Amino acid sequence: MKTNNNNTIDLIALSSSLICAVHCAAIPVVLSFSSLSSLHFLENPYIELTFISLGLVFVITSLWPSYKKVHFQVKPLLYAGLGFVFIALGRLDFTELWEVVNTVIGASIVAFAHYLNWKLMKCKKNHTH
Repeated sequence: MKTNNNNTIDLIALSSSLICAVHCAAIPVVLSFSSLSSLHFLENPYIELTFISLGLVFVITSLWPSYKKVHFQVKPLLYAGLGFVFIALGRLDFTELWEVVNTVIGASIVAFAHYLNWKLMKCKKNHTH
């Protein structure tokens, strides 16, 4: 049982989800300042796609194996799925506020899923017989 490896992946995934949430929340504000308009490359769809892809990779490599082999709790997977639903809703082009709000909520829920998985792994590691 490789609990240390999964814990590391969860911490990295939690961090990347939080970075994604901050990125999505801050970019519209940062770009609104005229002196920072040269940072417009941060609004690149490829950066967003990279964050979403990394999130999916982390779910597949962390949450799923933890569920199948260690704690058998479906909650982290459900939270991750809900988070990705919000992120997908944010991809719908209604308004910029719609995108920002849904993406930040989704990334935060995915981060919470990894936090919950990390706690379940830690609890299971401390209670092994």
